[in-house]
Amino acid sequence: PDGWVLNEPGALLRALADGFKRSGGEVRTGQAAVTIRGGGGSGGGASVELEDGTILEADEVVIAAGAHSAGLVTRSLGEWCPLDSERGYHVAFEPGSERILSRGVTDASSGWIATPMAGGLRVAGKVELGGVQAPPTPARWDRIEAEAQSVIDGVGSRVSNSDWLGFRPTMPDALPVIGRSRTMPAVLYAFGHQHVGWTLGGITGRLIAELADGKVPSIDLHPYRLDRFQLFG
Repeated sequence: PDGWVLNEPGALLRALADGFKRSGGEVRTGQAAVTIRGGGGSGGGASVELEDGTILEADEVVIAAGAHSAGLVTRSLGEWCPLDSERGYHVAFEPGSERILSRGVTDASSGWIATPMAGGLRVAGKVELGGVQAPPTPARWDRIEAEAQSVIDGVGSRVSNSDWLGFRPTMPDALPVIGRSRTMPAVLYAFGHQHVGWTLGGITGRLIAELADGKVPSIDLHPYRLDRFQLFG
């Protein structure tokens, strides 16, 4: 009874972005960050180079790129980052199917959760270790569809053009990385939340804001430092 479901995540993200822009922020899309370097000024800071050659200067830089964070960390900051991707698959069923269930329901034996979303029931899950470059495995979508249809009466037809593969950024101990870079203190880390990034996004944002403002974090961040794996690097 205390479970919550956000049935249209994109709408919340758009609202957050709109609020950010109304407060003076600027959202840039379309170009990946490829390199981070230390700032050249007396005040420190850092610079970010985009793939088109654009250089962005900042007092603080946050790496919050999920499963894509490891490359930036290792390549630009020289810190060992044993991050991997637990790839998960998502199947959507036709509009109206969301009315079959009133809340998220899991089939633990099959490894997925069915959730009523805006415009259809979404069934998502499985775990596949394959990094971020390998193409999807279509058999995973087919299997989720067959399993869902076998246990949810009347779920209807799968909307194949909604098939989706996502990357859960996971550290070996399943704890996120939150804190400052050891080699470039102007860079903050906020990644590695594995299956619960949506749940932990709010508190992570608050902790990063506290660090950027020079405040004492609300919780002890020592367990979440990246160099907790340094012994093995």
